[in-house]
Amino acid sequence: MSETHDQNQQHKTTKSSSSYCSVLLKLFSDPFKIFFRNKHILFPILLFLTLPLSFLLFSLSFSSRPLKRHIFHLESIALYSSTRFEARHVLKESRDESLSLLRLKLFFSLPSSILSLLSFISTVHVTSLSVSLSPSNRPSFLSTVNALKLAWKRVVVTSLCSYALFLLYIQVPQLFSAAFRNHPRLSLPILLIGLGFEVYLMGVLGLGLVVSALEEKFGWDAFRVGSDLMVGRRVCWWCITCMLVVVSGWIGSRFEKLTDSEDLVKSGVLAVLMGWETVGLLWFYGVLVIWSFMGTTVFYCDCKHRLNKAVNHSSSGTELTDFTV
Repeated sequence: MSETHDQNQQHKTTKSSSSYCSVLLKLFSDPFKIFFRNKHILFPILLFLTLPLSFLLFSLSFSSRPLKRHIFHLESIALYSSTRFEARHVLKESRDESLSLLRLKLFFSLPSSILSLLSFISTVHVTSLSVSLSPSNRPSFLSTVNALKLAWKRVVVTSLCSYALFLLYIQVPQLFSAAFRNHPRLSLPILLIGLGFEVYLMGVLGLGLVVSALEEKFGWDAFRVGSDLMVGRRVCWWCITCMLVVVSGWIGSRFEKLTDSEDLVKSGVLAVLMGWETVGLLWFYGVLVIWSFMGTTVFYCDCKHRLNKAVNHSSSGTELTDFTV
């Protein structure tokens, strides 16, 4: 009896690990298959929406860097100023520079938000229809435009909620760090746990945005549905989100190293962004963005299919065996 139980446990573990690997493989391979199957729609999205979005984000990063460094330098001077009058004068200059930085970010935020919204809804729509593999429901330019008309309000509301939630969350690790600053042994575990949960929150918010684009849900309701869909696959999606964060972080740091020169700063944004290696990073980031949209949609559709399958099996009285993480 005990031997049979051990064999069953080993079989379940093997099935769970194989299912886990198959989901990861599906999330990596399916977006590329879908892209080449629908390249007549997705390549224009990449060319006219995602790449301009990458260009704007790279331009903002490059243009704001001198201001950020100057603000940091002024705050350091104010901290070690010998007189209160000097510190007040330096802080006033720092506030003026901060306002200039805010105006610069606002200047880039509107076109970036519009391009991000259009590319996100379009990519999610095309990917979801491609996953269904229904011949009568194939994606087209007309269906993509209709999807934009129907979903943009829900996605905008959900995006605003995600920004608000994320801004609230990032205050929590800072509060814990301040509370335990006299306990250095606790600082590192708190930092690691905070970073891990931050990545998890990013995964939930991203899935909630896909829910708002494809269902009649928005805001907190979309996040709740997205979190429920992740049941049994939270670790899998956390790993994928970690990978996206690491790769995008590498692109950002690589771009900063390539453009971290006084001569390049003086030459202007266009001259810097036209370098062949910078153009390669720009394309790489654009492909990463559209791949992340497609991968999130594939994960959503797979979880939705799994949930519907579980409901059908439970209603028919059949036990569903699947892996849980």
